[in-house]
Amino acid sequence: MWWRWLFQARTWLWLGIAFVVRGIFFWIFLHEHGLHGAWYGWGAENGDTPGYFAPIDQYLTGHAYLPDFRMPGYGLPYLLFRLFTTPQGAGTAILFAQFLLGAISVVVLARCARMLGAPTWAQHAVCILIACCARVAVYDVDWFPESFCTSALIFGVHGWLAHLRSDSRLALLWSGGWLAWAVFLKPVQAMWLVLLAVGILFIATGNARSRIARALLLLLPFLIADGIWMRRNWVMHRKLHPLSQGTIMPELANSHMYPVMRFMQAVGGNYIHWDPSADIRWFNMREGPRGAQGRRADEDLAMPAFALSKSITSDSLQLLADEMARWSDRTTLPEERFALTGVMRARCDRFINTYQRERPWQYQVMARARLTRLFFQRAGLRGVFGYPARTQAWWTHALDLFDAIQHWCVLIAGLFAAFWSLAKWKRIPRERVWLAVLVLTGVFVFPIALRLCEGRYLVPMYPWLLLMAITMLGHWRNAGNGSTDT
Repeated sequence: MWWRWLFQARTWLWLGIAFVVRGIFFWIFLHEHGLHGAWYGWGAENGDTPGYFAPIDQYLTGHAYLPDFRMPGYGLPYLLFRLFTTPQGAGTAILFAQFLLGAISVVVLARCARMLGAPTWAQHAVCILIACCARVAVYDVDWFPESFCTSALIFGVHGWLAHLRSDSRLALLWSGGWLAWAVFLKPVQAMWLVLLAVGILFIATGNARSRIARALLLLLPFLIADGIWMRRNWVMHRKLHPLSQGTIMPELANSHMYPVMRFMQAVGGNYIHWDPSADIRWFNMREGPRGAQGRRADEDLAMPAFALSKSITSDSLQLLADEMARWSDRTTLPEERFALTGVMRARCDRFINTYQRERPWQYQVMARARLTRLFFQRAGLRGVFGYPARTQAWWTHALDLFDAIQHWCVLIAGLFAAFWSLAKWKRIPRERVWLAVLVLTGVFVFPIALRLCEGRYLVPMYPWLLLMAITMLGHWRNAGNGSTDT
């Protein structure tokens, strides 16, 4: 049976190792980022946290699930815990649930390596390296969906691989359930769900009718859950929203800073306003949609020359920066800020249209290339301890350095392995080729298709980049020894 490996002694040995390693990280990061009086308990609160939990609290008080610009994937476990405890208790319980699933997913990922034909040493390497990935572990103590989403994708792909090896329909339903949750956590993962269903059509055995039925079975949990969600959206808004209603918080979308962010995305600049090195900071951007007073700790910012065109001059960019400064001035009246927001929105819309017309190569190609570079440089992210870290010790700096080294090694090796797998598609298992398609799509969809460069979005792909790299090394070593993949 496809789940028999759960009862093997070595599974529990490696599960114990994973719990110890991730448990050490959990305690370190909880002490560093949490336990400091956040509203929802022990964890690290951020500006997005209320958007996940507040609608659930609204629902529990007898009102509707509002605001509802996010799908309720992250709110679902919060709802379950809230049935038995306070908001603070539920928030704290989510941290431990993230740690629990994260530790288990370490061993499940190693099992995926085995089903992809990796030798024993490669399976152990996958288990150890992903357990030691601080950038993944740090989200166990943060109220972001990255931790749950990373685990859900691992469980989902494991079930998908188990079905291809055992033809178990139960494994397929198991996979579909986890993947459906991943979509409700982060709607962009609908792309993985669809690709995995298509993969069954190409990879699974049997006639066409059987493969179509199995692909639909994989999609079934999502279709049921999303059908309920769409019906609810129709009742509430008289609109069909199969996923979320957008990627931007309403407060941000209606703010003065969003037009400048859109302009930066169009030209390929760093729009992450909290990043000291971001191009958007040159425009006198202040922290958050409501703004903040005082000077910013910027890092030698210069006017983004790549944003210029024949009609977008340095003077016009300076005028936009001056308008932003006026908006943030404490003496500016509310009605003046409202008018300035409209002026900046119109100006940025005009800039974007002009840039598309006058510099099409820059808009279509080079802007996406710049966003990809920023994405790979993890724009908006600092070290795993942040700056300045609460704990100032040599080992915190060493762990930050290890995180940076591991990031570049995993990213470069993983992307190379994915492209190599596509090039060698006739010589390696079809499952590994399809996984390469998934990895490349999951990485490049953000900077290329969505024009997003925040490094946080890369986190759920770390396990798969690592898996691609290790399985490639396993293939090379097997080839050198004269053996073949199993």
